[in-house]
Amino acid sequence: MSDRLKQILNYLIFAGLAIVLLYFAFRKVDLDVIVKGFKEANYFWVALSLIVAILGNIVRALRWRLLMEPLGPMPSVRNVFGAVMIGYLANLAFPRLGEITKCGTLKKTDNVSFESLLGTVLVERAADMVVLLLCVVSVFLIKIDFFGRFILDQIFKPIFFKASGFSYASIVVIVAFLVFSYLVLHLIRKNVFGHKVKSRVKSMVYGIIDGLKSVTRMKKRGQFVFYSFLLWGLYLLMTFLLVLSTKPTSSLTIVDSLFILVVGSFGMVVPVQGGFGAFHIITAMGLGLFGISREDGLVFATIGHESQTLLIIALGAVSMVVLFIKKKTSKVEPVS
Repeated sequence: MSDRLKQILNYLIFAGLAIVLLYFAFRKVDLDVIVKGFKEANYFWVALSLIVAILGNIVRALRWRLLMEPLGPMPSVRNVFGAVMIGYLANLAFPRLGEITKCGTLKKTDNVSFESLLGTVLVERAADMVVLLLCVVSVFLIKIDFFGRFILDQIFKPIFFKASGFSYASIVVIVAFLVFSYLVLHLIRKNVFGHKVKSRVKSMVYGIIDGLKSVTRMKKRGQFVFYSFLLWGLYLLMTFLLVLSTKPTSSLTIVDSLFILVVGSFGMVVPVQGGFGAFHIITAMGLGLFGISREDGLVFATIGHESQTLLIIALGAVSMVVLFIKKKTSKVEPVS
């Protein structure tokens, strides 16, 4: 099977899963209520949320750029921001492709080591996970009786049972994969596939390690931590502005918005393009805790998700034009 055919099949599988999730999200709902909800929404707050989202993406670019300091000459903020947006755009086509795409973008525009950039992306993801877990603990402790049961029953228990429910077949597959990987690496070390393959694999491994070590060599660690919390603070503000955009959710507080942010974040983890379907289902379920109907919850989820998706498409497309078609890359800035 050719690589092209594999890509098409993967896309169809993930797209099919997204369609199935969207079907389950919107089946047996009163479409008249949903249409009415869209008409009555206050899109002024949606527009403000998009401005905050842009600021959040700028902060994400600034934070990622800090990790590039030990790697050599730093790309411009514009190029890093463009790479981030192109990565988000790629995620709409294939889940988790964005991390690879944004590294490849900076490789082309600024000739930064692709492998080292992958290592910095892993550091980024770890930082986001730490802040997200802090948010989970916060909403769990603030209203443990109200939010705690939902978080345990609808998020952690399904994840735990899915992770712990290994069958014998799963164990065999994992062991076979580890053995196969060991054999391939052993053959590469013995130069069976040729010196070029060995050099490429070696370069990739050391590059990723170099990227991971960037966090230990980073000069501005305090700034990195500040950007991490600022980023999620902007996500919270964005969520609160979206809460104000629909009448059924407009009475919710900033703490309630933190809960919605946490729930929605887990919906985006599901491996489908852009979180389509999964985000809508879990967000509507979370809003149900406040007595908000499924239809009104889906209106909120759809306005929030699709407005962000349109923003990503617009900024991602513009970034591609600026960075590639016009060939107007910024000059490399010296390390400060």
